[in-house]
Amino acid sequence: MRVRKHKIASDIYLLQFETQYELASTFLRPQEHYESPHFHGRIFNLEQYMDWYASRHGNFTYYKDWSGFNLPSTAFKPFYDGAFNPLSEKEKRLLALFRKLRKPFYVIGVFGPSAASLRHELAHALYFVDHTYRDRVRDAIQGYDTAKLARTIAEAGYAKHVIPDELQAYLIAPSEKLARGFRQLSPLRRKLRAIFSQHSQTLSLPRLS
Repeated sequence: MRVRKHKIASDIYLLQFETQYELASTFLRPQEHYESPHFHGRIFNLEQYMDWYASRHGNFTYYKDWSGFNLPSTAFKPFYDGAFNPLSEKEKRLLALFRKLRKPFYVIGVFGPSAASLRHELAHALYFVDHTYRDRVRDAIQGYDTAKLARTIAEAGYAKHVIPDELQAYLIAPSEKLARGFRQLSPLRRKLRAIFSQHSQTLSLPRLS
C-alpha cells in the first residue's frame, strides 16, 4: 500500500492513497470512533462495525460508499493506547505516520486526483484548525434554515456533534447523495465557497496524481 503524506499547513496533513479501498479500509475504525452515530467514543472491532453497517444499509458497502476522511489527532489516542488492539496492518501504518508528533494536528485522506473530495475534506480541516474561518462560516450560516439539510446529513450516518461541520463541508463540496435540491441555500453556498476560497489559499497543496 502506497500512501503519500503531505504537510499542507503547520497542523494539517493530507494523505493521498492510490485506491478508494486502501483509503477507506485504513480510516474506517478511527473515523467511525470519531463520528459514527452508533460507535462514536466506543471501542469496537471490524466485524462488529461490518455487521452494524450491513444491517443499516442492506450490505457492507463502506469501502465503496466513502471517498474522503477527516479527523483530529485526538481520535488516534485510544489506538496508540492499545484500546483497539489488535490493529490491522493498515491501521499500524497509519499510526506510524504520526507517532512522533506531540502537538495537536488534523488529518485528511483522499484517493487519486479527486478534487471534489479534497475540497470537502479541506473544508473540514479549516473548520477545525482555523478559528477565523470557523467564525466566518458560522456567521454566514445564521439566518438560513439549514434544518432539512442537517437531518439529511444525520440520516447519512453522522454523529450529532459533527453535523455543523459536515453541513458547511457539504455546502462547499456536495456529494451526489447529499446537499442536492437545496436551492434555497444557493446564496449561502456562494458565501461559504467564497470564504473557503480565501482561506484555502494559505494551504500548501500538492498536485494530486
